[in-house]
Amino acid sequence: MRHPVHRQNSRSGFTFVELAVAMTILLVALLIFSSTISGMAKQRAVNRETNLAVSAARNMIETLRSQAFEQVFVLYDADPNDDPGGAATGPGNHFAVPGLDPTADAPGGMQGEIVFPTVVDPLKGLELREDLEDRQLGMPRDLSGDNVVDDQDHRAGYFILPVLVRVRWMSPNGIRQYDLSTQLCKYKKS
Repeated sequence: MRHPVHRQNSRSGFTFVELAVAMTILLVALLIFSSTISGMAKQRAVNRETNLAVSAARNMIETLRSQAFEQVFVLYDADPNDDPGGAATGPGNHFAVPGLDPTADAPGGMQGEIVFPTVVDPLKGLELREDLEDRQLGMPRDLSGDNVVDDQDHRAGYFILPVLVRVRWMSPNGIRQYDLSTQLCKYKKS
């Protein structure tokens, strides 16, 4: 009578090759996961900065709208000598944006700038002009409402005022910029 032979399984556990393959797969998965997390953190920082810039630009537009329309230009232009309360009494054309780092060339360390359709005349100084070519501001354009686009200074009699609010800042990825343009008009209460 023969007895059945019990063979012992020679494979009990993982071989070195199987273990190496499993570790390689785990390592690749961890690298993919960590790069995804790193990318999400960078994008979160970019989104935070962009939200700060957008909010600052919108708030500045609302600040401009809250001023007396006839004084918006002289209060927020680049010439401190034409401010209604005397030289350098107006806010000017630059503003700070808390939470954003200024660029190296930012005037006074301020990230925000207000831009109007202006030119600098060597004799007259800063002028609000209709004949300026500026696509972002929708220029040239009749600012005085006389149906003529001319080369005169319209700071004393504008009907519509194009404005661009620009925020420039230094981010970890380099210089970034956000522009918001609109047209301000005199609001008449009925």
